[in-house]
Amino acid sequence: MASIELINLTKKFGDLTAVNDLNLVIPDKEFVALLGPSGCGKTTTMNMIAGIEMPSEGSILFGGEDMRTIPANKRDVGFVFQNYAIFTHMTVRKNLEFGLKVRGVEKSEIKRRVQNMADLMRLNDRLDWRTSKLSVNELQKVAIGRSAVTEPEIFLLDEPLSNLDAAFRAFMRTELKHLQHEFQQTMVYVTHDQIEAMSLADRIAVLDMGLLQQYGTPNEVYNKPHNTFVANFMGSPSMNLLPCRLTNGGGDHALDFGDAGTSMIEDGELMRRCKLARNADVVFGMRPEDIDIQPREVGRPGIDMEVSFVEPIGPRTVVHLSAGSHSIKVAKDKQYPIELGAKVKAEFPKGRCHIFDAESGNAIGLE
Repeated sequence: MASIELINLTKKFGDLTAVNDLNLVIPDKEFVALLGPSGCGKTTTMNMIAGIEMPSEGSILFGGEDMRTIPANKRDVGFVFQNYAIFTHMTVRKNLEFGLKVRGVEKSEIKRRVQNMADLMRLNDRLDWRTSKLSVNELQKVAIGRSAVTEPEIFLLDEPLSNLDAAFRAFMRTELKHLQHEFQQTMVYVTHDQIEAMSLADRIAVLDMGLLQQYGTPNEVYNKPHNTFVANFMGSPSMNLLPCRLTNGGGDHALDFGDAGTSMIEDGELMRRCKLARNADVVFGMRPEDIDIQPREVGRPGIDMEVSFVEPIGPRTVVHLSAGSHSIKVAKDKQYPIELGAKVKAEFPKGRCHIFDAESGNAIGLE
């Protein structure tokens, strides 16, 4: 069993708390991404799992076994860094063989594993090349292969694709999924790229300022964010977040967006959640792909807005709308027919709205 359990895990560097009381269970053979901005504590967490850093407080369990007294070289962990750590004076073959030879693996088994890894990573025609002659993309493939070929139960990857070009990153995402499927390892993947996390991981742990913000499947984290940080961090473009105020005039519930106008609440689920709000000041959230743009008509729900910018982005168009101090982005199909300056109604379809407490940023009434 190679499950990982982090219990009240804390790491302090002097007065700085890099990881604060982190509790996380990573099931055996799952691919989990630690996602967040620079300085959020994700690499420090991975270093503690690997045994490179020791926790200030808390425990790390592998398959129920406490790792506090187990040194890094006894943890059966593979590690791939952002900057490929390989022997540039050796050939690709010798790099792949190195960890196996250190472990005393038989020659026939070394040959089999190296050939298998070369096939998986598409390095067959480079096996006898010195790594100093390889491209950056190929160097990272060798680094991943050298660590994976030892078949550790736990495989840790610290932003391994961040130095690669965009097209090759997309290719390597597919290769990493194949690699995990082949070896059935528990993988922990550190990244600041939410696209990588969404496409690779079975579960995502979103971190900020050393604190766990949310832990769940990509679908849960994207569609049911626990707070405004997660809502804003996930998605490209990110969720629109509009400060507003709940009103209840004459029994009709509405969202008052100030100089952007007022929108009646006709969504039953949104109404339920709004009734649970402790304060009238809230933040309304809506994914760009969930917003409808309609002609302005009196009596239609939504906000009267104006097209301030049209941004063609390959397969889709992002329409920027503004009203008073508020602005939102709406994702549409490519070549969406709309003119700059057009006066429109931004409508919010039922079942796709989010509401957050303005003070805490936490989602209201999330089930």
